[in-house]
This record gives sequence, C-alpha cells and structure tokens, in this order.
Amino acid sequence: MKHLVITIFGMVSLTMSISAQSIESLDYSVVSSDGVIEIRKYEPHLLASVRVAGDFEDAGSRAFRPLFKFITGENNSDAKIAMTAPVIQTSDANEWLISFVMPREYNLENLPVPASAVVEVSSQAEIIMAAMEYSGGWSKKRYLMHEALMLEALATGNYKSCGAPRWARHNAPFTPWFMRKNEILVPLCNEAT
Repeated sequence: MKHLVITIFGMVSLTMSISAQSIESLDYSVVSSDGVIEIRKYEPHLLASVRVAGDFEDAGSRAFRPLFKFITGENNSDAKIAMTAPVIQTSDANEWLISFVMPREYNLENLPVPASAVVEVSSQAEIIMAAMEYSGGWSKKRYLMHEALMLEALATGNYKSCGAPRWARHNAPFTPWFMRKNEILVPLCNEAT
C-alpha cells in the first residue's frame, strides 16, 4: 500500500510539473549571471493587476478572484485568456499590486477590456531586472530571507536597484511546496557609478 501511495504521489507530481512547464512564461534574455543572481532583459509585456490591502500572505488570494474572472471571460469580449507565469506581487505604499502577465499574442488594442473596475491593464516597457530563483513555500519569512540575499548581492555588484522588489510565483497553489519555483525580481536603473 505504501508503494502505491508513493507511486500515485509521484505520478501526480510529474503531471503537475509537466502541465506547469506548458504554461507560457514572460520572455526575457539573460544579460549576465554570477551564479547567485541573473541580470535579465524582459521584453515589453502587458499586465492585468489588482490592488489589495492586507498582509503579505493573503494579498495574492484576495486579488486572485477578480484576475481569474477577467481571464475566464469576465471582459467585454467574453473571451478566455490563457493563464501565464509568473504571478507578480509587489508592495505599493500600504497596498499590494498583484499582476497576471498577459499572453504575448495580446497588445493594448486587442486585449479584452476587463468588466470589473478593480482590474487594471497596463503596458510594461522593456526592463532590465536582477533575478534570484528559489524553491519552496510561499511564506513571508521565506520571501524576506531571499529578498535580503538579493539586495545584499546587488549592493556588492555593478548594478543599482531602482524600484521595489517583485515576488514572482510560477506555480499553481496545488503544486507541492517542494516543487514550486519562486523568484525575487528587482528593477535595475543602470550600472552603478
């Protein structure tokens, strides 16, 4: 019986991993890497975002419903929009900004307009960001630990941060914690002088 449970768990984990890999991800190219962080150039893209109040760990859940409704047809075209990765969370004053990346096929002219006033669509220009990947759970403690490592690595490097760190989650909530891919992303202004 124990082997059966382990086999089933392994098959479910593999299936979730394969399906997560088939989701479109935000395009970028690696500019440089030092083994700890990557410097990436992200292509222009669209974000659908919701602002929410609350604590770090509940913000994503609170914003998920209106964003999910938007991509599943609650828009002016009743169109379904494919889920992409990552979901991005950043602090904005006393609120959180939670964003879904829109698929590459869309631009501001052809993206359906959200039916809900709480969903905002914005165009993002090409941007250079430092990225640090880590796996595991979605706790605030775990995030802050990796954010501190990222900021420490940037402080000793040739790049200057110019914006709030962003937390990028690449997996669905039902993905086992040990299989989750997370990233800290920090916008960069230019090389430090």
